[in-house]
Amino acid sequence: MSEAKQNKKIENNAAVIIGVGDYVDKSKENGLNLQNLLAEACSSAIQDSGVKNLNSHIDYIGVVRFSIDFLTATNQSSFQYSNFPRTLGNKLGISAKEEVYAPMGGNSPQVLLDDALSKISAKEIDCALLSGGEALQTMIARLKSGLPLDWLDEPGGSPEMIGNNAIGFSDHEKLHGMDLPTNVYPLFANALRKEENKSAKTHLKECSDLFSEFSKIAADNPLSWFPTYRSSEEISEVTPDNRMIGFPYTKYLNSIIRVNMSSAFILVSQKKADELNIPNSKRIYVHGCSILDDIWNVTERPNFHSSPAIKKCVTQTLDEAEISLSDIKYFDLYSCFPSAVQIAKKELGIPREKKDLTVTGGLPYFGGPGNSYTMFSTTEMVRRLRNDPKSFGLLTANSWFITKHAAVIMSSKPSKPYEKIKNSAEQKKINQKAITNFTENPEGKGKIETYTVINGRKGLEFALIIGTLENGSRFIANSEKDNSLLEKMMKDEMLEARVSVSKKEGKNIFNLI
Repeated sequence: MSEAKQNKKIENNAAVIIGVGDYVDKSKENGLNLQNLLAEACSSAIQDSGVKNLNSHIDYIGVVRFSIDFLTATNQSSFQYSNFPRTLGNKLGISAKEEVYAPMGGNSPQVLLDDALSKISAKEIDCALLSGGEALQTMIARLKSGLPLDWLDEPGGSPEMIGNNAIGFSDHEKLHGMDLPTNVYPLFANALRKEENKSAKTHLKECSDLFSEFSKIAADNPLSWFPTYRSSEEISEVTPDNRMIGFPYTKYLNSIIRVNMSSAFILVSQKKADELNIPNSKRIYVHGCSILDDIWNVTERPNFHSSPAIKKCVTQTLDEAEISLSDIKYFDLYSCFPSAVQIAKKELGIPREKKDLTVTGGLPYFGGPGNSYTMFSTTEMVRRLRNDPKSFGLLTANSWFITKHAAVIMSSKPSKPYEKIKNSAEQKKINQKAITNFTENPEGKGKIETYTVINGRKGLEFALIIGTLENGSRFIANSEKDNSLLEKMMKDEMLEARVSVSKKEGKNIFNLI
């Protein structure tokens, strides 16, 4: 059957991406503000569609939440856009009936995508413009230099707020340092190597080998923030330029958020694509999208080396696409830290030797623009799929601490109309696995389940452990600032090490026995 005949069989409200655009601004104090930065990517996406008057057809503008626009953000007062989708629309000369603002988190682009897909499927909209990005390099540079940050606009109205915008940690977790990704993902790292019975040295080499391959792809990507190949040895070796952050992760194993990057894509109904005479070579269809959370608080999860949510997300999208994992040619696994990739690989059953796991170069090398990274993996995936007709691409997303997840499958192969995956029952099943023996007030002896040592710019700061008391209860605790102890914890094996724990000045403090 010819592609033209096959397209005729598709219902008119199937969804297709017809235009993509990205923009990178490496300026510092004089960089673009947020509306101008996103407008550049949107203009590129509109131009990429090949439709001269596309602005008049766009009836939905969706924007990924900016990282500064959240309760936990430093300098949140610097963000003064009351309705950014309308601000963006005004900048582009677009008047959209739907103005949508997505939640905090790395899966925010998929929350936005799911909303637009559902509304296209229901024939509520025909043409959606989705965009996201960050201008943190310029924002921070201006604030540090004492320059004004007149990034504000009051265009009127209020956007529709969608998705789960909850804080990703408990007060007790925050008290002990489990509110920062740089502190939490290393806990997953040591839990993984414990599960795999590997030494810290072996595990670090595997992490460095993995991300060296990512850097190789970033080096060939003209949009990368750091288009530099780094060898495994360079990534693992602690140097002044590559200091230890949270043991066992060096700086080159950490996502980079301080960037000026924006991305956008245009999503339309099949009917609208036909009306606009979009050639088949431009069309990339969304074959499935799933969104799920793991147990919300890290301390309540049965273990720290698995993710039932990402496994289910991918299984569901494969089912929607009516393909198997072996049919996927292009992957982009969310790569804020090695443990995120390693856990996803394990859950999906991707062979250990599989190397091509990113199309961009990953968050530490391509760049990690806040909640918007998967906007870029989407646009790059579209380009790959256009150049390789009928192949399939899978991208995943991850937010907070392997907490909020999403998966998307795309192809130039036409799809059926989008059907929203209703995951309330699956979410309930996952949540029911939460442990019930976590204590905020541990006292006595126990052992270390997983751990990390936090290294600041000025030196060692503290150790963070998750442990198990002799009665089976789980707890979290910090060390005191004792350089000899912290150096020992980075040198010697601490998994299963015996500790005593008690309360001191409101915090749980442990000591090695």
